[in-house]
Amino acid sequence: MGSEPMDIDSQLSAEEIKTQANQEYKAGHYADAIRLYTQAIAASPNTSTYYANRAAALTMLKKYKEAAEDCRVATTIDPSNIKANLRAAKCHMNLGNLEEASRQYQLVLSQDAENRQAQRELYNLHQLSNYIKQADVFMENKQWGLASNALDRAIALADPDAVPFNWRVKKAECSLGQKNYSEANRLANELVRLDSQNPDALFLRARVLYKQGDNAKAIAHCQESLRCDPDYAKARVLLKKARALESQKEAGNAAFKSSRLQEAYELYTSALEIDSENEGTNAKLYSNRAAVLQKLGKYDEALADCNKALELDSTFTKVYSRRAACYMELEQFEEAVRDYKQLNETEPGNREYRSLLQKAELELKKSLRKDYYKILGVSKDASDSEIKKAYRKLALQNHPDKNPDDEKAEARFKEIGEAYAILSDPQKRQRFDSGVDIDGGMGMGGGGFDGAGVDINDVFAQMFGGGGMGGFPGGSFPGGSGGYPGGAGYQQQRRPNANGYSNGSYSFHFG
Repeated sequence: MGSEPMDIDSQLSAEEIKTQANQEYKAGHYADAIRLYTQAIAASPNTSTYYANRAAALTMLKKYKEAAEDCRVATTIDPSNIKANLRAAKCHMNLGNLEEASRQYQLVLSQDAENRQAQRELYNLHQLSNYIKQADVFMENKQWGLASNALDRAIALADPDAVPFNWRVKKAECSLGQKNYSEANRLANELVRLDSQNPDALFLRARVLYKQGDNAKAIAHCQESLRCDPDYAKARVLLKKARALESQKEAGNAAFKSSRLQEAYELYTSALEIDSENEGTNAKLYSNRAAVLQKLGKYDEALADCNKALELDSTFTKVYSRRAACYMELEQFEEAVRDYKQLNETEPGNREYRSLLQKAELELKKSLRKDYYKILGVSKDASDSEIKKAYRKLALQNHPDKNPDDEKAEARFKEIGEAYAILSDPQKRQRFDSGVDIDGGMGMGGGGFDGAGVDINDVFAQMFGGGGMGGFPGGSFPGGSGGYPGGAGYQQQRRPNANGYSNGSYSFHFG
């Protein structure tokens, strides 16, 4: 057994040594008992009881494989050694050899049909065997949660501290199927540590790495598995997929770095078609393709790819940053703020994320007030002349005199004047762009500048002239039927609105 013999009286008989061993066993000194039983076996190698007793001590130390071998020797010497059969059955059950365990119990019952221990333990074995069969069926149907539960029930009927190797493999496969990669990874690592030359353990580790998107390490583990078993077909199939995915992804990365964006897009797209079940790599591919689309200014499509990446891996931090940037470009500031908050919670000390969150929050605040650029229909980098031209057109289209009794047109006219008053003034425009609260009117809720202290009628008068249509060549009114005579007959006056009070609009009177 590989143990050093104890110092015992060489004059003792094998039976006397066995008696000392029994005393050590009863005292719970199992290692000492094993050494003494070994001495007794050396003194009398054909005594069945010594092997059976040593098997009992080995069982207490959970050395089931060695104990099962001692039981085999004991029953070979004495086929009627029922104790050896019972211990062998227990050992084989804990080793996962259920058919052999059942055979041993049947041998006991064939000699003693009323043996209560054999009856009880055989019943438990049948239950355990049923749970293992259920787990296999559930795994075939990819019902991973049910399979894991059935395995747990089986393990509870055996030795939870010494789970058979193949049952551990099944548990790891269930965790992998449930996408609990951390647990699958832990179990796979344990299996490799137990037996670094086991092709099943190496292949399982490769599968976990592959699912997590670490193709390089998955390839290495597949190669090692095939070195241990060159005929391992599953490892060869996975190796081929992992190599193809890694090659295509790296080619896409190289194209992206060289600004060959369309080529990168096509490479990432074709890589996504290789294996729809490789969630780890596919999450990276969607993220990378989103980066390409972002560079191409296709923000809606980039956003869709970011969402797909996060569906596959909700912990993929980089994607939240990329998606938030797309939201900012699409002026979906509330969503951008949400993602930047997520990033700041994940990495509270990251200054860049904190700065981006502050910018998004400012843009969100600005988006909730009146957008004077949108009111005038110009871009945020519009020139002074473009702003003036837009105002001329909209002010005349919405002037109350052109839209009598239209309160909406009157409201639009005032809003247009308010927008022009701010954007035509360089200092006010700069403050508006920066989000500064001017005159208390740029707060949340879309209140705007509350006119920014400007009389809209004055704005209109300044733009078009106080005494005529001088603002337009030839005195003609754009969009009108024909022209207005001269400009001399143009007069400004207040007129009552429908409610009988002055609404600050203009009337045109021509002589």
